[in-house]
This record gives sequence, C-alpha cells and structure tokens, in this order.
Amino acid sequence: MRKVGLHLRFQTSLVDMINDAIRLDLDTFQCFLVAQSTHKTIAPSKDDIDAFLRIRRERFEDLYAHISYWVNLASLNYNGHRALQRELDTVKKLEMTHIVLHPGSANGASDRLQGIDALARSLNDFVKVEQEIVVLLENTAHGNLTVGSSLQDFYLLRKKLDQPEKVRFCIDTAHAYAYGYNIADLSEQESFIRLLDETVGISNIELFHLNDTKKNCGSRIDRHEMIGEGVIGQEALKSFVLHEKLIHIPLLMELPLVEYPDQKAMVQLVRSWHV
Repeated sequence: MRKVGLHLRFQTSLVDMINDAIRLDLDTFQCFLVAQSTHKTIAPSKDDIDAFLRIRRERFEDLYAHISYWVNLASLNYNGHRALQRELDTVKKLEMTHIVLHPGSANGASDRLQGIDALARSLNDFVKVEQEIVVLLENTAHGNLTVGSSLQDFYLLRKKLDQPEKVRFCIDTAHAYAYGYNIADLSEQESFIRLLDETVGISNIELFHLNDTKKNCGSRIDRHEMIGEGVIGQEALKSFVLHEKLIHIPLLMELPLVEYPDQKAMVQLVRSWHV
C-alpha cells in the first residue's frame, strides 16, 4: 500500500507530535527540527527522545526531517553548514531516515551555474561522511539565482556528483506549478513526467510533496493550499500521482495551518484515490 503522510509542526514535545501522527493514522510524517517560536534547533529532553523512539520504532519505518531554510548549500557566501550539522545531530538522535533539503540560492555568484557547483561540492562531502541518512533534494518555486526550480539544474548537478546514486529527490507539485510546469493541464502532465525522467530519473524520486497552491502557474510564489481548493485542483493532482510510472512513490502533504479535522480529511481524501 502506498504511504501517505503529512508535515507536522513541533509544538510542545516530540511525543505529542508523534502521537498526533498516530491519531491522524499516518504512514509517515515530516517535520522541521527548528522551533517556530525561537527559530532555534529544538533541544528535547532525554525522556522525550526516549519516549519518541519507543513509538517511532514500533509504528514508523521512514521519517523525514525538513532542513531549515537558512541552510543554503548553493551559496558562495554563508551556506549554513553549522546549522545543518546541528540539525543532523538531532536527526540521528531521533533515528530519522531522510532529510529534505532545498538546494538554495547562488548568493554571491554571477549565475546559477556557480551555485550548482557549490551545491555539488557540499553534497559530495556530505555523502562521504553520512552513510545512513538519505538526502532528498526538493525542487523549488522561485527564479533568478535559486537552484532547483528548473529541473535542468538537477540534470547538471547530477553530472557533478561523485556518487549521484546517493542523492535522491523530492518533487513538490505546488513548487513545480508555481515555477511554470503546468501540471494542472492533463495534456501537459505527460511531458512533465518525461522531463522528470530525463533530468532526475523517476527511479531517483523517493517522495512527492503533494500540494495544491494559491498562486497561478509561473507566478514563482510558494503558497500552499488545501488539495482541491487551489488552482491546480484535485483532479489534476490525482491524475498526476496515480500515473503508472509514479504510483509507487510515497506522498506527503504540507498543508496550510489547519485544524485536526481538516488534516484528517486530507489524508482520507488521498487514501480514497487508491481504493
């Protein structure tokens, strides 16, 4: 059965968060490891970690940590390596299996190619050291010096990786649409799926961020919406993720700030597509 999950927000404790995942009947979940109130890496107590791990080992196979946005491995200036290391330390304590990473922006560079080179160097160093954690690069929505909005950036990046098989991908539907890939048009979805295979390789996609969006195609503005209430629409998203070449890839939704019943309804909706 296909895994369906949500991005959950850390509020008071790890145990509360993982219990929310159980209440929502999730197969997996993603979270930031930075507290929203302080913008600092969370520092859970040993008791909280131990309680989290007891439930995690019993109920969940794969768990995803979304790395904070100030980690910018494509930058020629500040790249956030220390922040990344702090978050990785927590990832390991919580026995999370994947990190989801935005490629970043080529700050201090004259063009995106220099940012791609910087990102490749950082990833080459990363995979030499981190043998167990899987890094998933996520496509982005913005333009200018942002790396990874155009899927061609990932094609160029993979040519520069020493071990390309160790760098995997997370494709966000809202980001793709906002950048300019019109997946709301069913006739254009096939072209987009071919492009995915030609640039990152479908076999290298390990997660979909299944998101609708408030903003029009090509806006380059990232504003998530509830599935079916955005401009991509339920039928287009359903058609995309049920494509025969993509049907095996886990789905994870990053919803706007909504209450428990709406979160539950979204999970049930996406599960109903697979009956």
